[in-house]
Order: sequence, then structure tokens, then C-alpha cells
Amino acid sequence: MRRILITGGGSGLGEAVAALSVAAGDRVGLVGRSLDKLEAAQSRVGGRGAIDLFPVDVRDRPAVSAAVDRFRPDALVCCAAILARSDFWAAEADTAFDEAIAINLVGTQTCCVAAMRDWRARAITGDIVNVASLAGIRGRQLFTGFSAYASSKHAVVGLTEALALEGRPLGIRVNAVAPGAFASEMTRQLGFVTDRQPVTVAAIVRTLLDRAQTGALNGTTIEVENDE
Repeated sequence: MRRILITGGGSGLGEAVAALSVAAGDRVGLVGRSLDKLEAAQSRVGGRGAIDLFPVDVRDRPAVSAAVDRFRPDALVCCAAILARSDFWAAEADTAFDEAIAINLVGTQTCCVAAMRDWRARAITGDIVNVASLAGIRGRQLFTGFSAYASSKHAVVGLTEALALEGRPLGIRVNAVAPGAFASEMTRQLGFVTDRQPVTVAAIVRTLLDRAQTGALNGTTIEVENDE
């Protein structure tokens, strides 16, 4: 049984990873800003006895470190992100950029560093999967109005590669998935219509956590096309 800490666990991909993990017999820690959303996800997953809830903002370094200390994970999945459209030429685009970097990049880095330092202190190996995007892979699936999101996801790819190098001597793996659009609260709010469900991506995340299947991968970003 693994202990998997999942950020952005109140809906979408985070919830889908949680469902697969609980079904596999793992212990799950769900991280998110809204306790109500975390409790709703816990109810939908149906693993009340196997799920711990952490109403934490991933930008809050002390709170993230406290959650890691309490849950003591051996795997981390960073799904927390925002996806918003903003007019590049408007002043509001500056705020959108700052927020996207703060949550999508800095939040991911905060969680990764907290987990990696914990594993180093406990002298154990661990596995991390970050969530990038095809919008962060050479501009694929890139549209006007999403420069903040695309920039942050490009940075997540680079962060994944850098952290993989840092963790390699300790047996810590850091990989990422870069999916296209799938059905979620964020995509619905933006009017994106797709039948693709997050469980498809969640299954790939689970595979990346499995050393028996993907133990040779480190610093790798798996691109997930919409038709896969």
C-alpha cells in the first residue's frame, strides 16, 4: 500500500487519481483550498476510511509542509492548477499571469520540495507526477488569451526535469503528464466541450507512479493526446 498525496484533489484529475488509487488499496491524502469540495470528492470516491483531507492552499509553504509531515506520503501527484482566459492587452492580464505562476508553478514547486525534503530526512525513495499540459509543450493546443496558463505549464515541464536531477541520487523520481483538454469544472467554465474524461489521464499518472512499469523514467513528460 502506498501513501499518495494529491493536490487539486477536490475535483477533476485529482479526484480521478484518488479514485483509482483507493480502488488499488492505497491510502490517499487530498489537498485543496475548499474543505467542502474535498469532502464531496471523498464522498464520490467512496473511500472515507482510506482518504485524509487537507484544506490547504498550495501557495502556503508552512501549511504544505505541515500536511506532508502529518500524512507522510511516499508519492505525490500535483494536479492543483487554474485555467483562465484573459485579454493579453488588458491590465487584468498581469494579474492573471501572476496568479497562474503562483498556483501552477510555485504551488507545484512548493509541494515537490516539501515532499522531497521529507523523503530525504526519512531516507526513503519517492515518486512525483506533476501535471503540465499540451499547451506547455511547444505551444501545442495553444489559443489566444492563455499566455499565462501556457507559460506556467511550460515552466512545470522545466521544473520536473530540474527536480528529477536533484532527486536522482536519492532514488526520487519526478515525471509529468501533459494532457490535452478533458472534461472538468475549469474547462466547462471556459466553454470547452469535450467528451474526454480525466480517468484516461489518471490511469497514465498511476502508471508513472508504478516503478515496476516505469521505473526507468525520470524527468520525463508524457504527452497525452486527446484521442488516447
